[in-house]
Amino acid sequence: MALQTMAAFAAILCMAISYAIETVSWSVRAAAPKGMIGFYVSRSNIFLYFGRFFTLAYSALIAVGIERGANIHYVATVLFCGFFSTSILHFAMILSGRCERWLVGTACRLLFIKFDNVRSSRGSISIKGIITLPTATASLLFSVGITLPLLIAVIFPAYRLSLSYTGQIVNAAGTLLLLFLVDQRMFRSLDEGRLVEDMPSYIIGRALAFAAAGSLYLLLYLITMQM
Repeated sequence: MALQTMAAFAAILCMAISYAIETVSWSVRAAAPKGMIGFYVSRSNIFLYFGRFFTLAYSALIAVGIERGANIHYVATVLFCGFFSTSILHFAMILSGRCERWLVGTACRLLFIKFDNVRSSRGSISIKGIITLPTATASLLFSVGITLPLLIAVIFPAYRLSLSYTGQIVNAAGTLLLLFLVDQRMFRSLDEGRLVEDMPSYIIGRALAFAAAGSLYLLLYLITMQM
């Protein structure tokens, strides 16, 4: 039981780190000085791909728990706690420029690059719906696509391999939205030197997506508690 609890906390932590790395990688790009955008993008990609290990870690930790007999309540609890924790971290980045600056500074130090072009205080935040809404939609589909098969595997263990492809379809839809509606706009902002100003819209979109994902799994948890 203690080992299962430790695995749950580890999965929640890895989930928060994984999605935070995806977000901070854009803040690292926003910190690029003129004439060094390509260099900062290449370094941020290293950071971004490193985050995939944490995605694999939390998925594997939950999967191992399922194989060892974890029930639907355990999996749903890990998922809604993980997404709510991730959402809180993103809202902290919005409300506290110091929090974002520390995260970006840590990432830049790990990547051996300088960082100066990061807002130290938010002041008045301008939220652009053209960035926030696609980001929220794509991030929600992407994150649910990765995690929903884990929950389905508990409900329908005999069909968990087949049903995992359903999650991959949802994941693919979120990825396409990210590529065509979010990433292109963010790279244009980077080229035009206004990515720092657009980062709050991006971060709030992801914060809302993770809050929505957490609410979904909390609802599923409450429903299953009545069964």
